[in-house]
Amino acid sequence: MSDDQEQLTPEQLRFAHVMFQNRIYCSNGQRYEDFFIAIMTRRDSRFRPIKPQGNIGDQGNDGFIPEEGRYYQVFAPEDPKAKVDKAAEKARDDFDKLVKHWESDCKIVDFRFVFNDKYQGAYPTVEHALAELKTLHKISVAKPFLAKDLEIEFLQLSATDKVAVLETVIPRSQYISDIDYGLFTEILSFLVSNQKPLTNDGLLTVPDYNEKLRFNGIAAASSLLRVGNYQNAAVDEFFDSHGQFTRKDIRDRLAKSYDDAMAKDRELNLTGDGVGDRVFFRLLNDIAPDAGKQAQDAAIVLIAYFFEKCDVFRDPSS
Repeated sequence: MSDDQEQLTPEQLRFAHVMFQNRIYCSNGQRYEDFFIAIMTRRDSRFRPIKPQGNIGDQGNDGFIPEEGRYYQVFAPEDPKAKVDKAAEKARDDFDKLVKHWESDCKIVDFRFVFNDKYQGAYPTVEHALAELKTLHKISVAKPFLAKDLEIEFLQLSATDKVAVLETVIPRSQYISDIDYGLFTEILSFLVSNQKPLTNDGLLTVPDYNEKLRFNGIAAASSLLRVGNYQNAAVDEFFDSHGQFTRKDIRDRLAKSYDDAMAKDRELNLTGDGVGDRVFFRLLNDIAPDAGKQAQDAAIVLIAYFFEKCDVFRDPSS
């Protein structure tokens, strides 16, 4: 990518996003802190990183924005799930250090505990500890700053800054447009491992669901979509921990697959009954080609999720 390029193409942005995720998964301890600081110093010129000083360390402050009274403290264990109790303890200890050493210089208004959860999400123990600090010290904000939050900051960087923090070269789009990064593989694996129990609360509540099925000519696949829809909560859980870029990227890929499937029908002069079923099974094959039953079931859940959101197939109301 040339230095004067202002915008990344969708293919380049997807490449950069995958490289970012690799850094999240592979970075622990000081390496993650350095990655966090590299992004934040480029995102906000007011951000001041604090380097440890001899035997006094950083006094609970890895970086702050004095104008907002916002402090950051980084914790990035190799296995986040195994260090939840230690994370909560560190949040409390570091906040005590902030009060002791920094409060007199810059009033604490906002405390962000930077926790590399590796897209697993926050844990109750950490959330409770931060809520306790917020109430006890009467500050406006005390919350975790997770991988998805750092991703939001990263995605708002300029193209040049993205390249700088990733320490890599982003190829020209024509060299990466056909590369498959296994985006569907990650979410399908998650859905296979995180099936939710069927409850009355999970029953379909969309009033025009039947109408949409009829409008799109879906008959044989209708029962599959209905069952898949019961697992919407699992899809939401995945996107909640992985950020909006991943949701948009998957949605855009499914939308393109849908358009391609419809174009195939037009190319073959196929009309009338069965169009919706043909498109559904083409989508299923695009997401999980040659996959076993578990992966196919997960792919059906994914299609059903975006079907209800009207991101794939046609919306009768439009």
